[in-house]
Amino acid sequence: MNKDSGRQRVLLAEDDLVSRKMITIFLDKNGFDVIAVDNGKEAVLAFQRESFQLILMDINMPSLDGYSATANIRLKEKDLKCHTPIIAMTAHALKGDQEKCLESGMDDYLTKPLDFSQVLEKIRKYV
Repeated sequence: MNKDSGRQRVLLAEDDLVSRKMITIFLDKNGFDVIAVDNGKEAVLAFQRESFQLILMDINMPSLDGYSATANIRLKEKDLKCHTPIIAMTAHALKGDQEKCLESGMDDYLTKPLDFSQVLEKIRKYV
């Protein structure tokens, strides 16, 4: 929880500018403080600087994809002895994609285009 505002902090890693803005506005209106980054490398750096109650992680991003960013975050969490829920966001809805996300260390999975009521439901499941 953000000490300044009393709101839950969410890290959003999404390379598409329009999607990033829409998700940020939606989460802000629903009471979350959002830190938005546009690639996996920035997501890992943001995780190292600040604490978050949840991470929304796009799978296909430049610099570092969502799988690699999640692996880096999970390694850092071992030292910190903590676990931050990570929800994958992907346009890939093929059989096996959800399993791949979960096996890579993510806690849950959303398909794009996002259904915002489902986004909120998944976030509330973890925070």
